Amino acid sequence: MQQLDERLKGQYASLSPQEQRVADFIFDHFDDLISYNSAELAQLSGVSKATVSRLFKRLGYDKYKDMRDELRTLRQSGMPLTDQRDAVQGNTLLARHYKQEMANLTSGSTPSTPASSLRR
Repeated sequence: MQQLDERLKGQYASLSPQEQRVADFIFDHFDDLISYNSAELAQLSGVSKATVSRLFKRLGYDKYKDMRDELRTLRQSGMPLTDQRDAVQGNTLLARHYKQEMANLTSGSTPSTPASSLRR
């Protein structure tokens, strides 16, 4: 069975513009998806709840909850929800943290308060 990200990538070109908006939001926030209900996903994507429902039916899920249950099961089994290369892209918390750490390492930045000044 294909995972959600593979299903979205495979059908992206055939999605309606509104469904593509949802798909784009999912790609950018994949690691956070499990925490959203369908109404929240619709609001955050700027589409109707019906659009979210149609998208997940098109992807082979009976209802949005089935997709969340699948992601929850994958996460509990220790299986990565996305390809590791994708995990540090987009605007997820992990991606933002990774980008900040890389910026810190490459710029040679140091903490604003030296450790020696914390000792008393």
